[in-house]
Amino acid sequence: MDQDEEYVRRRRWSRDEKRAIVKEAATSGNVIGTAKRHGIQAQQIYRWRDRLFGPAEPAGFVSVSFVADPPTALPAPVPELDCPLEHPAPVLDGVNDRIEIASGSGVTVRLPSGSSATLIVAIATGMARRR
Repeated sequence: MDQDEEYVRRRRWSRDEKRAIVKEAATSGNVIGTAKRHGIQAQQIYRWRDRLFGPAEPAGFVSVSFVADPPTALPAPVPELDCPLEHPAPVLDGVNDRIEIASGSGVTVRLPSGSSATLIVAIATGMARRR
């Protein structure tokens, strides 16, 4: 037997002493260290815990679901003050109209001009998270 493994055999512990040792082990989170300080085996603390407080609940499964973040509202457009008036915004002709979302990594997503704001925000948000 190791020097660290010296245990007291067949000592009588009162119910209050057992409860104090079990609480000490739970509070410290170190059952082995607590057992060594009191000269008992760690398994004894687990047995006392079960007898004093009942067996611990078995680990089970919990249902988990993932919900997407709610889309955030797009900011209001800000007029470009530096844009010269001789270069007006392009006129959309209905044939080649589309919405393009380009990421810094070179990925471009093209959507039809009638795409919902919710879809546009969801795609832009997803692309921003993948940077």
